Amino acid sequence: MNIEIKVATILLDKANPKLHTTRFDMTLPDGTDVAGLLDALGLEDRLVGSVTINKRRSPMDAAIADGDLVAVIPAISGG
Repeated sequence: MNIEIKVATILLDKANPKLHTTRFDMTLPDGTDVAGLLDALGLEDRLVGSVTINKRRSPMDAAIADGDLVAVIPAISGG
């Protein structure tokens, strides 16, 4: 399946391998969920605050479908 991904700039250097752009297309196996996408991107769960699929916040076990727009939003800390 083909999906469109948006990743916050702060996460580009955290991915393994590093990402070079904040918006790109990616091909994944059918049935991939959010956790599988993060694994494919090389992003640790602890770095991710939330993920949206088609602008709706989604849990780690949410299935991703062909044509979806997935946004990866970083965890925020501070005080």
